Amino acid sequence: MVFKKLISAAIAVFFILFFMTFLKAETVISSDISDAEFVYAQLSCNGSWDPYPEAHKLISYYLSATTSIDMFPERKVLTLSDKELFYYPFLVFTGRGSYPDFSDTQIQNLRRYLRGGGILFLETAGDPEFTESAERTLGRVFPSKIFPSKIFPDKNSDRIPGQQFKKIPDDYAIFRSFYLIDYVSGRTLKYPYLTGIEVESKIAVIRSDNDLIGVWPQDRAGNPGYSLMPDKPGQRREAVKLTLNILIYSLSGTYKSDDVHQPFIKQKLKR
Repeated sequence: MVFKKLISAAIAVFFILFFMTFLKAETVISSDISDAEFVYAQLSCNGSWDPYPEAHKLISYYLSATTSIDMFPERKVLTLSDKELFYYPFLVFTGRGSYPDFSDTQIQNLRRYLRGGGILFLETAGDPEFTESAERTLGRVFPSKIFPSKIFPDKNSDRIPGQQFKKIPDDYAIFRSFYLIDYVSGRTLKYPYLTGIEVESKIAVIRSDNDLIGVWPQDRAGNPGYSLMPDKPGQRREAVKLTLNILIYSLSGTYKSDDVHQPFIKQKLKR
């Protein structure tokens, strides 16, 4: 027991020093949001949509320090009614508790966003009420039939609300876009996999139920803000790696030639 506690303490110290190192590393910060290669865009709703209001800063800085990608230091908060939505090909949606249904127009915008090449990262953190609301939302975006699968082993295209999500194959690009992932992690380890929704031969909705974003907040002393459950060796490190892989996947530029994001993405990738 004492040995395990010493190992856990050593891992915690390593992680703190690791974050101090990358924050001191050279980062590429853009003062103009239109010039940045990466902007952390987050979807808001009429509910508790922002459980970790400071996490985006560490995520963005880590991405820039690790890859030299030009990032914008502040996040962009969007609604599904914003015309600017289509300028941001990566969108984070998380929360706690249920939220009121989006309007039909907002659902149409989200459907167009995903069909046009946008990627939605959905973090439910295992919250049952938020999960139910989010599944209902995606059930309206893709009511019953979506596109035939070219990724998932299950070829059945008949899906009902709450069943659109399929386990993402272990050899999919998300798990090797930058780091090789040892196992799917987060602040919790409820599920050993990510799930997703395939839209026209690519995964456009990536879902985590392990509170991946929850590993990022820190207190004023630089210590992790939230404890891990069950605090498995390497759990926080693997969550950090997986976060970066998801971001790199979203920036890969593997979009349709006719999608609504293409001019924006080409502008970013040529820098």
